[in-house]
Amino acid sequence: MATSGLDAVLVSTPSESHAEVALPYIEAGLPVFIEKPMATSVADAERIRDAAARSGSLVFVGHLLLHHPAFETLLEILPALGGIRYVLNDSANNQTRGDASVLWDWLPHDLSMARAIFGRDASMAQSWPLWGAERPQAALSRFSFGETPVVCTTSWLSSHRRKQLTVVCESGTLVFDDRAERKLSLHDAAGNVSFPTYDDQLPLSRELGRFIQAARKGEADPSQIEAGVSVVRMIAAAEASSKAGGKPIEIAPS
Repeated sequence: MATSGLDAVLVSTPSESHAEVALPYIEAGLPVFIEKPMATSVADAERIRDAAARSGSLVFVGHLLLHHPAFETLLEILPALGGIRYVLNDSANNQTRGDASVLWDWLPHDLSMARAIFGRDASMAQSWPLWGAERPQAALSRFSFGETPVVCTTSWLSSHRRKQLTVVCESGTLVFDDRAERKLSLHDAAGNVSFPTYDDQLPLSRELGRFIQAARKGEADPSQIEAGVSVVRMIAAAEASSKAGGKPIEIAPS
């Protein structure tokens, strides 16, 4: 593998190949951006983590919606709304992929945002295939973040494309709708709706800009790898639950 002249590497190959493609560059100490999910097995995610720890490589995981200005504004508003009662995610398109199940395609978005909201990982996962038992193309999943449920519907079979996050709190509800013109709405206890403002920078520009800045400074961010491994652990648990008919699966800490 030739690395001469390379400043950084972006891995956007089929999901199951992320670890094999990224590892030689990580072991060489190069900054590496890995598109979500970081890997499709816990073993591969841990291989990436361990290689980065040995080489000092900056590894940045492409959890795009964490960099969405509307979602960042949601996080700023959230503490003023009291305790979170539950979180709903609804994600759908009609673009079937051949390299993984729908869980590995959509849940990295849902679970990376849930980690940002709760500041922790889920402790339990359940999942039920709605279509496609062996490799679900549509599924319903439930994760326990402490006592708070996070419910996710994911689909590759819907011509009604959507990506919506709803956070229901004691004194109001926040809705992040990535396909709406005004992507963030706040619904108060009286039913009044307002639309908080947010920066208009494109999420991908924001995300890649942050990666490039970190690569130039040589600043490795351990939280990036921690998030990547944690999301893989949670999805792997959901996948195991789906194969076991929805059996609750405990999630081992990272």
